[in-house]
Amino acid sequence: MEKLDNEKIQLITEFEKLTRTHVKNIYEHQNKLIVLVDQGEAKTAVGQGGKTLVMLEQKFGRKFKIIEYNADLHTFIQNVMLPLKASKIEASGEGEVTVYGPDEKTRGLMIGAKAQNLRFTEQVVQKYFPDLKEIKVVADN
Repeated sequence: MEKLDNEKIQLITEFEKLTRTHVKNIYEHQNKLIVLVDQGEAKTAVGQGGKTLVMLEQKFGRKFKIIEYNADLHTFIQNVMLPLKASKIEASGEGEVTVYGPDEKTRGLMIGAKAQNLRFTEQVVQKYFPDLKEIKVVADN
């Protein structure tokens, strides 16, 4: 199990108090705090018109991205990749998932420089779906 340092614990506590949501985990990626909330709580965490999100960013002086957990593998992968949208997601029986990017630009953003976005997506998803071995992003032909 991943250890949380005091700063993350305080951040989670404050986030939950301000948003009235439950935080499953918090990550740092590309200078953003990525907050994983329970299923059905993303809209509450963001707030009407993004007001809560803006308030959090001002309070903590950091950019936030809210991800909503989902027990369905395909939906969860899509949630982690948002705002990018896959045209299709398929799983093989060997723990591989193929994500189809609708165009080259989206596909490139899903992968990221040196595949860092793709590896981050894998890291988050594997924590909740340990059978996942790899996510591949391919062009939708």
